[in-house]
Amino acid sequence: MNTLVQFIVLKRENKWVVKGNNLERVFSVQREAVEAAIHLANESGKEGHPAAVLFQKSKTKFEKIWTYGESPYPPPRLDLPKTSSTPEPGKLADTLG
Repeated sequence: MNTLVQFIVLKRENKWVVKGNNLERVFSVQREAVEAAIHLANESGKEGHPAAVLFQKSKTKFEKIWTYGESPYPPPRLDLPKTSSTPEPGKLADTLG
């Protein structure tokens, strides 16, 4: 059985970072980071490496927000999680595509 590849979205120094699978990408907008992580996880899954996207809510808490083979791709709507340390809105009704 393949190990689940994890792509983690986190906030660092007012930037959004996607980490996983020996890569790190930086974004200025949370939505772009989440979309990129989902895209990377989907590509990984298509290559035979099941993947999930985790959102870091605090130093020790993570929320799974997308899983290859379980979640639709592309997601019909993106509800962005809120970090415990940021005043950004918890949900954005932006449509992907």
